[in-house]
Amino acid sequence: MKDVKATFAELDFAHPVSLESATTVTTGAGIEVLGYHFVTDSIVGDFWPDEGMTVDEFLAQVKEKTGTAPEITSAYVDAQLLADSGSGKRSAPVALGADLPVYDAPDADASLAMKDAKNPPPSEQPPARASGYTYTWQPNAVESMVQSAGTTLAISAKYSWYGLTPFATPSAMADHWGMEFQYDFYTHARTAPGPLPIGYGYRPTCGATTVNYKDWAAASTRPFSWFAWVIYGGSQIAAPGNLGLYGDFNDLTDPCEVSSITVGMAQPQVMGWANSTGGNYLSIYMYPLKGDDTSSELGSIVQPVSRSMCETWPQMALMDCMGVTPGTYPGPGPAESRMVLNRDKWHYKAPNLCWYSGNFGNDSAQFWDCRVN
Repeated sequence: MKDVKATFAELDFAHPVSLESATTVTTGAGIEVLGYHFVTDSIVGDFWPDEGMTVDEFLAQVKEKTGTAPEITSAYVDAQLLADSGSGKRSAPVALGADLPVYDAPDADASLAMKDAKNPPPSEQPPARASGYTYTWQPNAVESMVQSAGTTLAISAKYSWYGLTPFATPSAMADHWGMEFQYDFYTHARTAPGPLPIGYGYRPTCGATTVNYKDWAAASTRPFSWFAWVIYGGSQIAAPGNLGLYGDFNDLTDPCEVSSITVGMAQPQVMGWANSTGGNYLSIYMYPLKGDDTSSELGSIVQPVSRSMCETWPQMALMDCMGVTPGTYPGPGPAESRMVLNRDKWHYKAPNLCWYSGNFGNDSAQFWDCRVN
């Protein structure tokens, strides 16, 4: 369970602006801007300028994967500094970027969504939607790639919902619940004199070392750039604004020896569906900084998380309030997480680990060679 503590707050831009323009805005409400959030008609995500990727590198990735570009809508600042300044969560004396040109991103290319994995096993074809079947929130199939990319890792994943036994759809998730798409990097133990070794317990009390605990594993848990989009019915792009997609950068109370790279979806219930062809496809691209370990054992899940705290405190960032309220997922669908990669079974290390997980994670994962030359 996360610690109930605000990490970042958002300040709105006066209107959507390009990433190149947005990064010229470096302060808001007298506070340093740390990152930028974007929402367009087709994609959503974050860019953190000091965390491994240049503006041009990030724009190239977005263009290659989706055919479009970010429209920046808000900026991240330190939540405590904003509270201490006396400004409201999303207020500033002057709206950010009012003097910058309005930016309207080009249309995304839905055909690119089916080309985002290298050499995956043949995917099962989604049948037409039918009535009278059991429903589940769990994705039927997941294709994942974790590769080395300069100073960052490149994590790409395609989550697919379809099938009739049960009928899989994000819209089946119970009200007041969302889901998180999580990659767990397990670091080697760090020992120290005394009864308790460094690296055991829960963040932030991980012991003193020369390396920050956020950087212990192969992937750092510092804020990372990411983007995502949804295709339904095979060719229709869903407007992502109402899905509540968020990067989860709050690692307080996480185990010290596990670095989790996570994107969440607060409101999967509103994801679109094509009545005639069926099928939902969520593609997520994450670029965490490389950490201290050259490689780490990897596990991955999709888990249900409560939205209750976010509904009680809507001013909180989703990364801080999602999953805080304890409780067991009530259904429909299983209460436990959907296994994507079983670390205890495989003990495979990343980066340069790619695999396919079918049949709701009940079948053994299928791996293929994706080493970067």
